[in-house]
Amino acid sequence: MPFYRGRTLKKLIIGCASTGAKFTPNNHRLTGDVVLDSICTGATIRTSARASIAEAEALYGMGCRYYHYHARNPLTHEQTTDNEIYQEISRGVQRRCSDMLISFGASRNGNEVRERILRFGEWERVSQCAVPLHLGGAHFVTIQAAVELQVICELERQLSRPLSLDYISAPDFLEAVEGYEPSGLVQDAQLETHSTSKGSDYGKTSPLVQYQVYRNAVQARQRLGLFHEVEWVQLLRSFAMTRYAIEHPAIRLGSSGQLNITLLFGFSPRLPFPESYAEFRNVVEAAKSLEYDLGEPGVKKRQVTITVGAAVLPQQASQHFKPLDVGPRRGTPVPALRRLAAYAAQPDSQVDILRVGMEDTPYAVDGEGRVQLSDNLQLLSHALEELDVNGAGVELDHDVIFERMGLRKVQGELLSAQRQRPLGEAVDSPATPVLVG
Repeated sequence: MPFYRGRTLKKLIIGCASTGAKFTPNNHRLTGDVVLDSICTGATIRTSARASIAEAEALYGMGCRYYHYHARNPLTHEQTTDNEIYQEISRGVQRRCSDMLISFGASRNGNEVRERILRFGEWERVSQCAVPLHLGGAHFVTIQAAVELQVICELERQLSRPLSLDYISAPDFLEAVEGYEPSGLVQDAQLETHSTSKGSDYGKTSPLVQYQVYRNAVQARQRLGLFHEVEWVQLLRSFAMTRYAIEHPAIRLGSSGQLNITLLFGFSPRLPFPESYAEFRNVVEAAKSLEYDLGEPGVKKRQVTITVGAAVLPQQASQHFKPLDVGPRRGTPVPALRRLAAYAAQPDSQVDILRVGMEDTPYAVDGEGRVQLSDNLQLLSHALEELDVNGAGVELDHDVIFERMGLRKVQGELLSAQRQRPLGEAVDSPATPVLVG
């Protein structure tokens, strides 16, 4: 399909991953390179509630309608699980940005997170899942990212065949899911990722614990009538973990009819930043296939929406400063963030949310491919420029966004269920008859 400047061929929801868990002072070993050290320690990431909320308001004014946030300790700038911080951010963003969709992260990375897990248990990492939206919760909480893949790593070791896209999409994989029981073996949860010096250290845990927390997190979202979201950081394992959670009778991820999948290209060698638009589209297609269960391949069970992010380290920025292979700027060298925006802008991309921000690529790249300090506002402006060049627009209509993300259906079914239980009975209790007159 051709592109015409000034004519909008596609509208995208714009998102910002504002903080993240990777780029913190304790996660980076200083190198002496002032720019690199500033980027990798998160020197320009806002960590106070006041600064974060003000930045969110500015992003909202630029068109951002999806705000992904990992709580940061404002004194140490490290990731924390403190729900008071999550709630303060959520309430502030909800007050100032009425139509913003809010998403919370749930990474196991960082000493402060692991210390709180030792104190309070593994649920502490995802306890924000159980906070109602009106009390400072979030529309989405990312309940699968990196450490949860420990479940699939163990299953993979037990399989008689390697993971592949075809195998994960076949009935044989369903049989493997049904026959697998996660073990309680505690071991290092390190994963092969592109990260800072300590950014891939997730501590010690077991597949059983991660399975239980995943299951309980999905149930918490269901009870609140809130929404399901996962991140992919390794293509085959992330795909397998999401398929596992969809098909497992005790989890039923996406059973509400909605699932948002964030594809973090470049996060690991197993989900590299795409070399071409065709490669990009292959990953999106794999995620979209999860709209169907393996047992009923012809029946659409859920609306899967696609968020894309470029999780490329500053040390690798030059490797991805390459000529575009699509759009009106085909042949022009661009950095990863602009390439991602151009890919998302294509009419057949199937992308819903274009995500940028300091969690993913916390730096700018000039026209010569040189890395520079940046912030969320500048990164968003670069993405908007690329969308405009490619003839894509920004979706701002709240009702359209809710419908597109599959949230209206979830909300409607929750209200219907509440009407059937006017006294607040448990879901497994018989509904109380409503007396009229």
